[in-house]
Amino acid sequence: MRRKRFAALLLSVFAMLLCLFRALPAVQAQEDGKDRGKLRIGYCQAGGYYEFDYQLYQIGMALADTGDLSAPELMVLQQGDSAEDVWRALSLGKSERYVFVSDAFFDIASVEFTGTTTADEETLNRRLAQRIRQERIDLMITMGTSAGLAVKDCSEVPYMNFIASDPVSSGIVEDADYSGDARAWAHVNDGVEERALTVMNDIFPCETLGIVYSAEDPEAYVYSGAASVDEFAEVYGKTVLTEHVTDEFEDTPEAYQAYYDGMYEAHRKLAESGVDLYILTTSLLELSDFYSVLQPFMEKGIPVFSINSTEDVRCGALAAVEMIDYRNIGYFAADTLGMYQTGKRLDMLPQQYPTAPFLVLNVDTMRETGIKLPLDTLISASVIYGKYEGEEQEP
Repeated sequence: MRRKRFAALLLSVFAMLLCLFRALPAVQAQEDGKDRGKLRIGYCQAGGYYEFDYQLYQIGMALADTGDLSAPELMVLQQGDSAEDVWRALSLGKSERYVFVSDAFFDIASVEFTGTTTADEETLNRRLAQRIRQERIDLMITMGTSAGLAVKDCSEVPYMNFIASDPVSSGIVEDADYSGDARAWAHVNDGVEERALTVMNDIFPCETLGIVYSAEDPEAYVYSGAASVDEFAEVYGKTVLTEHVTDEFEDTPEAYQAYYDGMYEAHRKLAESGVDLYILTTSLLELSDFYSVLQPFMEKGIPVFSINSTEDVRCGALAAVEMIDYRNIGYFAADTLGMYQTGKRLDMLPQQYPTAPFLVLNVDTMRETGIKLPLDTLISASVIYGKYEGEEQEP
């Protein structure tokens, strides 16, 4: 009888200990106070890029508009302010559903993040994984291909990806409609570059195309749009002439100047080689430098068509087709985030959100290069920029 009582006592003690250990996370959650039950969100990018700034701002504005976030600091910002400033404003906001963790803004290409200018990919990923754990992140918002892959490879935390040229081909997600992975989601807008190139071909008949991208990063062939250009050229019987630059450099004025010089020299070589048209892709150029770095093409009357962004046109490129509607993608993101927060798995949430294309032109660049476009093309343009005014004009 005593043995039975002793055994029963041991079982009771074991059960009490088990309950105690199971309760520890709940105790931690109670200690977290106001964050209990909320989704702790972090952010990752690999270098500053204005499309990242635009999209993060519009996600925040959509959350504010739907009532999921009260962020007075965000209201004094505007599209074009840095992602870091937007994140700071989001982290100061109030929400019943989300916490934008102030110290979870990770720019993995910055010296501030790595502490060095010589960190390799393995070191970066290890550092990123450590920071994600340290800040107890539940979900990462990632911008661009490199950041999306970094979070995917270094951590098990779920993530939502934006502004990746081709998140399926790059491996951020497995499929276009649904991610195929319970921890992954990416905004997908299939055929963006292909549709832009088709419009380009209708407006600017050409035989020889020029393009510049980084050859050192295997991912650059996809995210720069070079893969789409090669596919287009094969279908339409075009020739593609390519120059390469190094786009991995220290965050110093001297390193940026070397990059600028490299881009200018690549443009000079292509302009001298006899290309009929230059295709502007993703770059790390400051917007204020676009006009000067495109001078070799302007001087020879060679049209510059951007498959990157209409901001390039505002700053000196001749034409582009806008395919990214940052504002409505922001609402799509806010809706998707809300469904995930209420218990939906990321691989159950649709990823496709195509946006209607529209043509954008720069009339001053047209005049300077001497390029003439048919009247119906001018009439079809949704926005016409003037290089000097820097303002939209009604066509």
